[in-house]
Amino acid sequence: MERNDSLLDRAYGSLIATAIGDAMGMPASFMPPSQIKRIYGRITDFVSPDAEQTAHSSVEAGGITDDTQESLIVSSVLIEEGRFDTESFVKKMREWARRHKMLESTVIGPSTRKFLETILSGGDYIEAGKNGDTNGAAMRVGPIGIFYHGSLPKAIEEAAASALPSHGSRAGVASACAVAAAISTAVKGDCKPIDVMMAAIAGAEKGEQLGFDQPAPSIAARIRLAVELVDKLRHKPLQEICETLYAYIGAGMKCYESVPLSLGVFYAAEGDVADGIVSVINIGDDADTNGAIVGSLCGAFSGASTIRPDWIAKIESTNGIQFKQIANDLLQKAAERTSR
Repeated sequence: MERNDSLLDRAYGSLIATAIGDAMGMPASFMPPSQIKRIYGRITDFVSPDAEQTAHSSVEAGGITDDTQESLIVSSVLIEEGRFDTESFVKKMREWARRHKMLESTVIGPSTRKFLETILSGGDYIEAGKNGDTNGAAMRVGPIGIFYHGSLPKAIEEAAASALPSHGSRAGVASACAVAAAISTAVKGDCKPIDVMMAAIAGAEKGEQLGFDQPAPSIAARIRLAVELVDKLRHKPLQEICETLYAYIGAGMKCYESVPLSLGVFYAAEGDVADGIVSVINIGDDADTNGAIVGSLCGAFSGASTIRPDWIAKIESTNGIQFKQIANDLLQKAAERTSR
């Protein structure tokens, strides 16, 4: 591949693997590992949600959820505006909420729900979002990392801006900055998994200075813990490493569980898309979001060319979305920005 093709491969990989992780994790959402094992055995491909899956019962096998949908909204803002524009983002989120009746759904997290309620009623979303500490900002931030690939300070700055309207707590902002910084580094290429983790820690540290101070563990400290655990357990099977990360960090929707766990799984899987996604979704809890985040990280690192073609075909045919075109548009708009 030429360099530009490699760059597109990683950008496309990040977007499509976000959707793969989201759709593959969806049937296991909010289940403990024991329930997943009893119902599905081990999820290694797209499956339809079981009757016990209440959050996503109406989604078909291979269908995406709000995780991917919100990341596509962020992509559209960047492509249309050439930067993250809060006003455009709020407008698009309002339209999305109305069109899909999101406040009547069971899929959105509490911070996003409060944000949508506020913007639909014309309230002060920054004030309402000060306490937002779940993983919604981190799950949708991948396109910002792609757009600002190789520009770590700008990726972190724009990730913080994207988090503040809905997930404005110190932890909420730090988690979004961590993921954006990691993807910015991975999409640029010529890096190792540890470089991606160090970028995530740098992003988290900066984000912790930009969010509103609320009681929560440090995102940066928990990412460091994930690195230490994985390095200590490298001789163990991948799933065992991931289960240890789960035991120490958790896998819930709070950003200080979901994001350090997902980064730790990326690191343990050494950026392999299939290994990372399958390992994290079988842990359960917020499986669709953790799958989406791990997918976005691994896809950015390894590229779409490493992903099973049948997985890509299933996602694109089921959801009718041309992820490669979106990735190309993001890179083209980013190139226009830097050439000015």
